[in-house]
Amino acid sequence: MEKRAKVAILKVDNFQDPYDTIEETVRLAGGFESTIAENSKVTIKPNLVRIPKYKRGELPKGCATSFEVMNAVIRLVKKRTSKIAVIESDTLLGTTETAFEKHGIYDLSDKYDLELINATNDELVDCEIPDPQFYVALDGLDWLDEPERSMFAREYVLKLSKKYLDSVRISVPSMKTQADPYSAITFSIKNMFGVLPEVRKFPKFHEIKSWNGKKFNIGINVGRSVLDVCQVAPPNYAIIDGLWGLHGPGAPSTGYTVKIGVIIASKDAWAADTVAGAVVGFDMRRLFYFRKAESMGLGVTNMENIEIVGEKIDSVKVPFKLDVSLEAQRLLDKAIGR
Repeated sequence: MEKRAKVAILKVDNFQDPYDTIEETVRLAGGFESTIAENSKVTIKPNLVRIPKYKRGELPKGCATSFEVMNAVIRLVKKRTSKIAVIESDTLLGTTETAFEKHGIYDLSDKYDLELINATNDELVDCEIPDPQFYVALDGLDWLDEPERSMFAREYVLKLSKKYLDSVRISVPSMKTQADPYSAITFSIKNMFGVLPEVRKFPKFHEIKSWNGKKFNIGINVGRSVLDVCQVAPPNYAIIDGLWGLHGPGAPSTGYTVKIGVIIASKDAWAADTVAGAVVGFDMRRLFYFRKAESMGLGVTNMENIEIVGEKIDSVKVPFKLDVSLEAQRLLDKAIGR
């Protein structure tokens, strides 16, 4: 029998304090009771960006998880446990601490006594992946001699924060497009890319290919790495911040802010993203890693197997413009038989 999932969508009336909407959306999605045991450890992963262009000014709405949604989610989780952490990792664009400062996470930490985790500097655990897509199995480099074995293990063995692994994990993303065709759009699954400790994520996971004299960033290894993360430590809950979206040319560094006004929640993050895609007029199964995720048993990405409660998709639909060559991606998929 095929797996099924439930996803809840509700419209937000109060953008300044969406707590009531988030609480009801989570309730409709099945609540926290079976996911968050009382006094258990919970780690929340927001989508926090560090864009140099906006270093001195305001970030465009929709490019990152809003302070208002983060505040409301933390309040709701507090009803189950006081042991709450927020996680992010360093990137070439800036440190975790820079992101925490920019997005008000330090203020929330002071208010709610949160633990803040830098996934790059935390104690890391080498992870065994049942079906590796980008990284390697722990014994996958045994055939190499030293120092090559250690050198490649440093780059291609999946390492994750021990605190993150030992907790209930909630993904709280914004809704925005990406500039490369193999990511295309960011919701709760792509948000987990940010728990990887590597600082040089962009050159490591984004391949540059030339076609007809132009260079394209295809980002195929982003999806592969996320498939690996979700085999080991998937989000246990997704709460998608759909107050605002960001789409169009070059998002998230540029693009157009659009008011969406919804909260989407589910115990199945893949299903939540599939529904979020439908809200912005995008079929998530056009992305190879969403097709593969269901065949690997990681989550539900077929709309026919998703029960939607609350609002109907057509009543909240706000189509995004994607500034990526998805047709080129489709042809490449076909050419290499993926």
